[in-house]
Amino acid sequence: MTQTRLRQTLDSIVREYGLERVSQSLREIELSELQPEKSKGNAKSPERNTVAVPRKGKPRPTAPEHVAKMDLPSGKEAAVAELARRFEDKAFMPTFGDIANFCQIYGIDEPASRSRASAIPRVFKFIASMEADEIQRLLDLRLFSGPARLGPIADAIRSSGRARRTTERSGVAS
Repeated sequence: MTQTRLRQTLDSIVREYGLERVSQSLREIELSELQPEKSKGNAKSPERNTVAVPRKGKPRPTAPEHVAKMDLPSGKEAAVAELARRFEDKAFMPTFGDIANFCQIYGIDEPASRSRASAIPRVFKFIASMEADEIQRLLDLRLFSGPARLGPIADAIRSSGRARRTTERSGVAS
């Protein structure tokens, strides 16, 4: 029953604001929820507040640089390069969770390191092995692009909760 009310509320919000704006707002809420936890973790162990030491060795190539070095058939080259550009702009697999989801769906071993950069070789090697039409489908349907704008949904959920609490309080008092 609660799931039905949530679905109806979300449907209403998406109709009013559009899926993209609602998705972005939810993403913003998700990110803001994670920030306090990271701060708390740093407060508990002062060693974490030290200055980061630069990584030794050569820097990891970006997704477009990695793809440029790959030997791709001409039919896949443009699409894979576009996915790499979107990956770099965080329009394709913007979070490690999106990468993990991609790996799970396609049966790829998840990278040991939980960074987007560490996933580039594994993910793009697999993408290069996909059929050209499937790669194009990833581009056209913007699959694995994560939620983009979640604020309107969050605002609507918040105001719906406030309205519900106000209604419940006035109903109890009557």
